Amino acid sequence: MIHFDNIHFLQPVADGIWLAKGPGKSRFPFCNGFLMLGDQTVLVDAGIGADRIREIDRRKRIDTLIISHPHPDHILSWHVLNDRQLFLPAQTPASVGDLRLLGQRFVEGRQEAQYWTWVASTRLGIHPMRQPDHQFDDGEMLDFGAIQLQAIHAPGHLEDHYGFLERHSGTLFSIDIDFTGFGPWYGNPEGDIRRFRDSVMMLRNLPYRQICASHKLPIDRSDADEAFDRYLNAFDRQKAAVFDLCCKGMDLTAMVRHSPLYRNRMPDGMLQQIFETQMIRKNLALLVREGRIVQENGKYRATGCYPPHRSVL
Repeated sequence: MIHFDNIHFLQPVADGIWLAKGPGKSRFPFCNGFLMLGDQTVLVDAGIGADRIREIDRRKRIDTLIISHPHPDHILSWHVLNDRQLFLPAQTPASVGDLRLLGQRFVEGRQEAQYWTWVASTRLGIHPMRQPDHQFDDGEMLDFGAIQLQAIHAPGHLEDHYGFLERHSGTLFSIDIDFTGFGPWYGNPEGDIRRFRDSVMMLRNLPYRQICASHKLPIDRSDADEAFDRYLNAFDRQKAAVFDLCCKGMDLTAMVRHSPLYRNRMPDGMLQQIFETQMIRKNLALLVREGRIVQENGKYRATGCYPPHRSVL
């Protein structure tokens, strides 16, 4: 029997399942990983950093790495396990094998995409991913004996974003439906608020006993409804913050500079501008569709300055 009691960043969450915490409270560029012992030793996501992956691997060799989606904090140190079995989502395109192409997928604009690639390769040390050994699809059961992981396609955060439900323990791995105070993140061009909401509601209705997310500690079923409510309400909070700026008659550039979502707290100002622009645009599109705002002479003006409620999608 393998014991991990003296590895400070591992926390048991169920029989054969451990939460592997990332440095810095699992904030970007790190995230939680999930270690599972079945017929194989499985690690979900590689965002705990190379040193922590190697420490686990010295104690118990990792056979399979599963990537939930190819955001930088989830593929961060995948290369440490380059010679092990690699699973990726069926929806993940070949661009994951070229950081230049991955930057073009995640960021609009040539210079901005080049900057993203530079951050990923030089600052974060991310390696392009190789061809996977298997690409799992929605509803597929990944059978590791004592560990039975059902793959759950949950787009909106990213097109190829997946969660997992471990059938024996009832552990739901919600990944980047993460219940953080920031709320939902949809800062890539393919991020989609409506699909994100739908994915949250879909996960909420699954038969789980506890939730493990990528940037928070586990949530027991008794606390899950409140956590889901807060997370869903954050969609409206984000939209309301954009609506408030429309009451002042701002254009998009001024809104991004005002930073209603990040509040100018992201250390990398250029990445903040890139991501916040996307998120503000998506909320502006919703507000226009709802008839709450109009665009005149490049500026967005509210038709009535009261907080917008649930989206009409």
